[in-house]
Amino acid sequence: MKLSLSRLVLLPLTLAAGACAHSAGTAPHEMSAAEHQAAAQNEDQQAGGHEAQYDANARQSTVSCKPSRGRVCWTAWENPTKEHNVSAAEHHELAAKHRAASKELADAEARECAGLSDEDRDVSPFARGADISSVAQLKEDKRVGKASVSREAGATIVFRAAPGLTAEWLQRIVDCHLARNSAVGHDMPEMSYCPLVPRGAQAKVHSSGDGFAVDVRSDDAETAAEIWKRAQQLSIKP
Repeated sequence: MKLSLSRLVLLPLTLAAGACAHSAGTAPHEMSAAEHQAAAQNEDQQAGGHEAQYDANARQSTVSCKPSRGRVCWTAWENPTKEHNVSAAEHHELAAKHRAASKELADAEARECAGLSDEDRDVSPFARGADISSVAQLKEDKRVGKASVSREAGATIVFRAAPGLTAEWLQRIVDCHLARNSAVGHDMPEMSYCPLVPRGAQAKVHSSGDGFAVDVRSDDAETAAEIWKRAQQLSIKP
């Protein structure tokens, strides 16, 4: 069976489109859980397009050498659509990776938020302006060669010691929101005040006098600046 000229012309175009699929990021924190699911569906659709162009019975003759004295150039048969089969498998593999990443994000959210009340899970702790006593820029020392350089790393937000609140429980609430933000996505205009929302934010709770301090930081300079910007906008009640 030979392919028509029009079908052969389609080969380089569709294969080039398939090659672009490899640029998609499949690491869990590169997208939200929903975005990973959408990406997986897109990969499956592209795989289906390649599968439709693959013909297991297609054959095309080729000669693999140039004739010369004492050398026979035998004719070989190959499937001119085989690359579509390869591309379909690659797209299915990417789809599987996106679905695995989506599940990892969802599982992390479920694990980190287990045991919390609906209110603590749904409302950012940084919405509790009446329980926040102070905000300060977080600075860290960074080694540059033999020297130590101070860098702006984010913000330290101090909570008053509310009844029932412990450092361990506040850490659980913070970890839940970090996991939830990763699963839901970091583009949340309604949470523009929350320093836990920016991608790459990390948070550590520790006791501080008669309250609890939350160090929200990032290794990325832009993210650290965004954390500090949000911290300065928190509603703090005296």
